Amino acid sequence: MYMINRKVNGQTEILKDSNSTSNKVFHDYDTAKTFAQKLNSRTHSNKQWSVTKIQNIPNAFKKYNEANN
Repeated sequence: MYMINRKVNGQTEILKDSNSTSNKVFHDYDTAKTFAQKLNSRTHSNKQWSVTKIQNIPNAFKKYNEANN
């Protein structure tokens, strides 16, 4: 699983789902990369988004995502 994030003023900002406070999660790298590229085409060069692999996903969260996606 992957997420999209960027550094802004030294702080890590994680992309959220629309109309939500939940982090936007992608199941495969290619989908996340394509989404980040679309965001970056409309973003200032000093605030570019990048893809990060999510490490150590708790089993409950992983099972929830698999059931709901």
